[in-house]
Amino acid sequence: MEQNSDKTSPLMLAKDEKVVVLPGNGRILIREDTMLTNLHGCAGCGRAQFTCSGIKNQWSVLCWGQQTDRRYYCLITVLSATFVLSLLGTIFFCFTDTINDAIISNMAIRNNSIAYSMWRRPTVTPLMKVHLFNYTNWQRVRDGIDEKLHLDDVGPYVYSQQLERVNIKFEGDLLTYQERNNFQFLPERSTGAHFDQVFVPNLPLLGVVSKSLSLQYFGQIALKTTLSTFANHKDAFLKLPVQRFLWGYDDRIIDLAKPVLSLQGQLNFDKFGLLVTKNGTVSDRLTINTGENDKDKMNILEKLNGDRQLKHWGSTECNRIDASDGSIFPPSMLDKKDTLHVFYANLCRRLPFIYVKDVEIADGITLFRYRMPDTVFDDPSHYPPNECFCEVDTGECPPRGVINVTACAMGAPALASFPHFHLGDPSLRKPFTGLDPNPELHESYLDVHPTLGISLSGKSSLQINIQVRKSNLYPALSFLEDGLILPVAWIEMTVEELPESLRSLVYHGTYSTAAAQLGLTVFCILTLVLSGLSLFILMATRRKKPCATLKVVPAETELFSNYTEDKINVN
Repeated sequence: MEQNSDKTSPLMLAKDEKVVVLPGNGRILIREDTMLTNLHGCAGCGRAQFTCSGIKNQWSVLCWGQQTDRRYYCLITVLSATFVLSLLGTIFFCFTDTINDAIISNMAIRNNSIAYSMWRRPTVTPLMKVHLFNYTNWQRVRDGIDEKLHLDDVGPYVYSQQLERVNIKFEGDLLTYQERNNFQFLPERSTGAHFDQVFVPNLPLLGVVSKSLSLQYFGQIALKTTLSTFANHKDAFLKLPVQRFLWGYDDRIIDLAKPVLSLQGQLNFDKFGLLVTKNGTVSDRLTINTGENDKDKMNILEKLNGDRQLKHWGSTECNRIDASDGSIFPPSMLDKKDTLHVFYANLCRRLPFIYVKDVEIADGITLFRYRMPDTVFDDPSHYPPNECFCEVDTGECPPRGVINVTACAMGAPALASFPHFHLGDPSLRKPFTGLDPNPELHESYLDVHPTLGISLSGKSSLQINIQVRKSNLYPALSFLEDGLILPVAWIEMTVEELPESLRSLVYHGTYSTAAAQLGLTVFCILTLVLSGLSLFILMATRRKKPCATLKVVPAETELFSNYTEDKINVN
């Protein structure tokens, strides 16, 4: 552009004008990004600077043309905000499990929530597999023909379990309830029929005799006289169909013994059966933490029948009940170095589970496998912490491999162990033939999702035993050794198939949340890099070429001494 300087007026500025003559004071404004050539007395005039001797330049804030400064600062502000937000987002998503924590928070058992509905009526259908020990030669042992009792492991008799939590009451972040079970026999999955006949220990007789030992002599005589009119008290073993032995058969022994043994009101069943108290509404009232205020306590038992600890054992540690029911664990507990605890009401104690290894299930999902430690039923000589499970009054401890659960069996001499006395003292198996411990079949474990805390598979295998307590008043037990521990049955609880709703939840909880977290992390990193580079380039360009800064040059300088006579070439 070529422009005559004496015709320029500040009142008639075009967007492309670069040299302005201010009337009145004779000053000339030159845009800094303007190259002026063909000037008198200028040696080395160039873009963005003037080196002519004698010229003293001053800065002006006068701008015209495009509103460059406003755009520049707006862009700087936007990029700076984007940079800071993306930096915070990068730190947030790289070093926290935000999305997974949000899912865990939604798993808290709030009233009328989806989690509450799933907890109240679980869609998972566990299987209960019952193995009974059939004492095939007990009469031969009684008659002195055989020396050892032979046991046949018969079954499994398989039942599906439908669980419902009832009588629910919320108190802040605590929830109290009872369990209602409905067990259905599955003949297609079972090895044997409900009408199979088995020889089993006479549990009512063994229980009543053991209980009577605490009576005075005349009390024992009165009890024996009361029972003497009934035939089925005469034998140490009974022949019963599987169905009746498990779920109830008529036996007058306990009914007649109730007044003598002060059992009135303690027995809430009409017929005696090994599992009769498991079907229907269980009497225990459980109080758990919902996790609403503290997700690290979600599904942890806090009270049992209103008590915060048990009263059966010899120390506070052994009487603790703070444990899960095995279905869900707080994710904060899922450290491979930590021990999980599951409360077993049937055993009146919580049992530990320790991490063993990672296992993979369908869809490539990795789970943590926990199993019961080998020391869980050890005697104090092999594992001193178990000393508190010995008899408080007598100090008597059961052999290695079993635990006395008499306190949970209304005084009956019941003991629990692993199936076939697995990991038990060899003396437990010595009086019998047919027992064959198998670690693969008889161990207990849980496979837990490492971030959701849900148990997706597992197996709990425990054996029910009864101890013989002899009395001279009951000759039916004379051929059995006093203190002999008789295996009755072993029960395996397992989950073999997950419902589609739970599989979908686990899949999305594993992959979708991880993908979302990764996507947000990558987005924040890319935004951080791009906004940072843009800021750097913009600021660097601004320093080299400001777009709207003017230099004020006095008109009296040699540079423009002849501007009215000569033309100034403006590029």
